[in-house]
Amino acid sequence: MKIQLLLSAVLLLLLNACSDGTDSKQDAGPAEKPYNPWKNQMESLDKTRDLEGQMQQDAKDRDKRMREQGG
Repeated sequence: MKIQLLLSAVLLLLLNACSDGTDSKQDAGPAEKPYNPWKNQMESLDKTRDLEGQMQQDAKDRDKRMREQGG
């Protein structure tokens, strides 16, 4: 009985010594987004669209003010 217990303890120690010490649950953290080579261009295009909308609204406001002033 003591030999089986000793053998089990030795096997557990060997198995523990072979592990790399990291928990697989910790490695499964949040996944990184895949690399997108067009990210900068897409962000610039979005900013340009926002600016275009703002410029169009400003032009409409200017036209409205001019019509109100009789011009």
